[in-house]
Amino acid sequence: MEKNTVIEILEALASGYSPTTGEELEKDNVLNERNVIRALQIAINELKLNSYTNRKEIQISEEDIRNSIEVFKQSKINLTPNRLTNFLLGVKKFKQEEINKNELYGKYKFIKTKGFLTDHLTEFLNEFYPSTKKERNEDPWSNIDFFQQQTFNKLSENAINQLKQKVSELEITKVENLSEYIQKARIQYPRAYEPWSDKEKELLNKALDFTNDIDLLTSCFLRGKGAIESYGKRLLYERQIC
Repeated sequence: MEKNTVIEILEALASGYSPTTGEELEKDNVLNERNVIRALQIAINELKLNSYTNRKEIQISEEDIRNSIEVFKQSKINLTPNRLTNFLLGVKKFKQEEINKNELYGKYKFIKTKGFLTDHLTEFLNEFYPSTKKERNEDPWSNIDFFQQQTFNKLSENAINQLKQKVSELEITKVENLSEYIQKARIQYPRAYEPWSDKEKELLNKALDFTNDIDLLTSCFLRGKGAIESYGKRLLYERQIC
């Protein structure tokens, strides 16, 4: 088994997901214990360090991401996290030769795993380029217009305060080795890029029965509008198919 594959499997487990099915692990699974997660992260870091002995481990540059996005826009190619990942890792040749010759093509090869990079680019696009979701149209819930309908709110002031209190009690687990753009995002949105816990999903799902006010939901869940809209649509879609 290739070392990159091992790293991707361990990263999935450390994030609380099955590396085979992508399903979330049960709460009482031993892999969700804090010490186990930390041990997995240490193992991941050691594997990366051993793999790239002669390479300096670097953070994903926000400037590189934005410049990559411009490369795709100029070439009139629809943005998707997977395409950006392939571009930065240099794992796929594009029909437009100017893209393959760009200095950013393959810059992160041997530095970041595909799973890690795809996750970060997905979050980045949702947070800072929410309009591109219409162009990507990859998710079956992307056409749900719940948040584009006339704004309504049936939550009382007391209910809003209760919701904010419950969200404030949720733990923030993603706190180590944060990239620069995540740190910047969390100045305005303290829960930006935090994995959605079962409890937070439950709170958002219930809130959607009473409001589609994206500004209100943003203030309650302390996440950006793109993140709220994206996950809210997903929850609404899951209601339809269940």
